[in-house]
Amino acid sequence: MYTCDKQELEQRILCESVREKVMSPEDAAALIQSGMTIAVSGFGTGYPRLTATALEESRHATDLNVISAAIRGDRLISAWARAGIMKKFIAFQWSEDARNTINSGGFEFIDCHLGQLNGKVKNGQFGHIDYAILEIVKINEDGSFVPGIAGGICDTMTELADKVILEINVGLPLCLEGVHDLHIPDGELFSNMAEKHGLPYCKCSPDKIAAVVFCNERDKDLIYPTVKPEHTQMAQYVVELLRKEIAAGSIPENFNFQCGTGVVINCVLIELMKAGFKNLNMYTEVLGEQALMAMLDGTILDASTTAMDMTDSGFQCMFDNMDYVRKHLALRNLAFTNGPAQIMSYGLVAMNGALEVDIYGNVNSSHAFGSHIVNGIGGANDFCRNAKIAVFSTMSVSKKGAISRVVPMVSHVDNTEHDVDVIVTEWGYADLRGKSPKERVPLIINNCAHPDYRQQLWDYYNSALEKCGPCQTPHDLTQALSWHQRYLETGTMKAE
Repeated sequence: MYTCDKQELEQRILCESVREKVMSPEDAAALIQSGMTIAVSGFGTGYPRLTATALEESRHATDLNVISAAIRGDRLISAWARAGIMKKFIAFQWSEDARNTINSGGFEFIDCHLGQLNGKVKNGQFGHIDYAILEIVKINEDGSFVPGIAGGICDTMTELADKVILEINVGLPLCLEGVHDLHIPDGELFSNMAEKHGLPYCKCSPDKIAAVVFCNERDKDLIYPTVKPEHTQMAQYVVELLRKEIAAGSIPENFNFQCGTGVVINCVLIELMKAGFKNLNMYTEVLGEQALMAMLDGTILDASTTAMDMTDSGFQCMFDNMDYVRKHLALRNLAFTNGPAQIMSYGLVAMNGALEVDIYGNVNSSHAFGSHIVNGIGGANDFCRNAKIAVFSTMSVSKKGAISRVVPMVSHVDNTEHDVDVIVTEWGYADLRGKSPKERVPLIINNCAHPDYRQQLWDYYNSALEKCGPCQTPHDLTQALSWHQRYLETGTMKAE
């Protein structure tokens, strides 16, 4: 347990009545009882740690219904999955332990569009919230507080919960104050991404605060995968597409964009920096380390996000440049960052990843072989459905070529063909805009599929066309998912 000193207590808790509520993580965790619905902060990072660990270790509270915007941390979602104390989890997770537990029936998982999460919580779809457990930086004189490095839906959680447990992380510097933009009035739109119309803190009454726990731990569990030549090649195709759009006058040179997280997106940002792009504007739900580097070198001018997800060294770089970051970055509620009105108004280029795509442009981004959850849908659909250009990238194969990521029919649909404009793999990209389903087929097979699978894809399509005739979307339902079944039975999608 971390024990704060007198100076930290006075700097971090300005409300004297709340100082009396400082307690151990174990005592705070004891407030949680079995069967409760609890909300926890976090969006990748930004989650409570010590209180979560105390709940895992005591296991006195089980059958918990847990609401969070998006969790990655081993200290919370993974630990609670291993401990078996959850009955249900909402709404996005980045955890191998949680994924395995969900797929083995350990707890129920409700996946939903993150842009709709705030409204669904407010409408009571997931029940009444007993406690919210939130990582924060500081408590003000009136009980309001400065959240940590993940906005998520912390203001909504605080508003709706009966009581809150606040975990002050002194590993996060006080200079974070001023970067948040919460409680934004309905209908607000901004002239630039970093313009702030809300409050730099989350409203909260001192009476609602049940406990305060001190912590001194920063995230250190984010590890970026090794960049492969194929990742760089995909990024170069994306930049090629962007240059063509600029030349055609479709988007300005200082275009607005959204991107997810991951190695391909990082490579896209690197290629934009290398190509000399300047004064771009980023409107996204997660701002990663490479995006921070792009901000600091002027590639990105202003940015809006609901969370920053970086390595420890990346966070330190941000803290060292916080005076600049506060001027050019706004950390907001998920309902705003993923809101359709805002996304549409900015004419975004949305760039997200996919697990697999099919020959008509449908995208599966959440399930392996149609049944096993990987992470969840996240906010990809919020952005692609409302963006000016929606780009999805994926490797053409995985498992050393045993799995084709381009298939006759995706085994699970997260983003339909109607919301997908461009598909990119390491072999090229297919611009699907203005194309009918049958016109999309040659673009996707010839430009995106791995050469080892192209003829096999053509064989499927021609057979489906022969079987059902000149219909809108030719499919042979007896064979549409046979590739997935073949892999499960033989270890490869390749036909003999």
